This record gives sequence, C-alpha cells and structure tokens, in this order.
Amino acid sequence: MTELVLIRHGNAKKLQGETYVTAPLTELGRRQAELTGEFLKHAGARFDGFYSSPLKRAFETATIIGAHIGQTPIVRNGIQEMEYREIPLTVALELFARTRVLDRYFETHAGKVVRHPLMGRVSRVLVELVCAHPQGRVALVVHGGVILSVLAWYFPRERRHWWRAAVGNCSITRLEISAGQPTLLAFDELAHLGELQPSAHQANYSFSAQRGL
Repeated sequence: MTELVLIRHGNAKKLQGETYVTAPLTELGRRQAELTGEFLKHAGARFDGFYSSPLKRAFETATIIGAHIGQTPIVRNGIQEMEYREIPLTVALELFARTRVLDRYFETHAGKVVRHPLMGRVSRVLVELVCAHPQGRVALVVHGGVILSVLAWYFPRERRHWWRAAVGNCSITRLEISAGQPTLLAFDELAHLGELQPSAHQANYSFSAQRGL
C-alpha cells in the first residue's frame, strides 16, 4: 500500500518581468507553507519520498515544509502545472471526452500511464513513484491542476467533477493505493491554515480557466 499526500503550493504572484515558471511565493504563501510544515511536524509526518514540482512557487513551499519535518525535497520534472502548449490540447481532448467515446479508455487505464497532454506526464511520474515506494508514504508539493489531474486519472468516472473542482493553496489531499486500487482519504484539507485558509477566489482552479496561481 502506498499513501500519496498531495500538497498544493502556497499563494504566489507573478511579478513584473516574471513568468508563471518563476513566480515566487507571496508573504501569505510563505506563511501558509510554514503552517503546513508545522502541522505535518506535529502530526509526526515522515515521508519515504518527498518530491516537488520544479516550478519556483512549489519548490519554495516544499523547502519551507521540509525545514519543519527535517526532509529535503527532491525536484521531479513532469509534475509541474499545465504548460502553455498543453492548454489548447487539453481543452480540445476534454471537450471530446464529454462525448463519452473515451470513457472505456480512461476507465481501463485508471492508475496506468495514459496518453494525455497533462495527465500523461503526471501519470508516468506517479506510476514510477508508486512502484518505487510500494509500502510507503509519498508527498508531492505540486499545483492545483496537477492534483485535479491525479484525481481525474484515478477516478475517471468522476472526471468532469474533478476538472471543475477547486484546490486551495497549501491544501492537503491524500490517497491510498492498494493493489492498484485508489481510495480517496481526504480532499482539499485546509483546517491547518486557520485564518489563512484561501478565499474561494484564491483557491479556485478549474480545467477550463486558471485564475491566479
């Protein structure tokens, strides 16, 4: 059994002259990451694998959390947010998927590598990590779109629901993978942030629109 702990990065802002790749955490985002790290430390969390998206806001979040739990994040390519060239391809594919022609494909490939602009690369990394930690707990500090793509991949019958869902900054989502079968343990947990829980606007992410970071 592998437990996946998916943590979204803290609040970030693209500064003038920056790109979505280099956008740093805001002061609020750093404090959210600190609270997340404190929560995990007090919970006695220890990860067999602790990974981060290569994008700056995710790595900063992971580094702050890691300072609290005594672990250094490992940067993994493939789990970064949806890239510009992937957006039109993902939109087109998901609109086509609503015809239900692809239902059987996604259902038979749940938990397996799929051909998809975003889920494809994310699924390759997840399959590798689950195989590398078959009896462990793995944490990934990633992005809202990545978290929702993981859920749409593991639970294909609820794909439309997950693509329309919202994931808050520094929220925690947990899954248990046993014999290839996923169980959702928690989604978008934010209580550890107290008064710093993101507002609905800050938390919003959907497949069809990205508002903020």
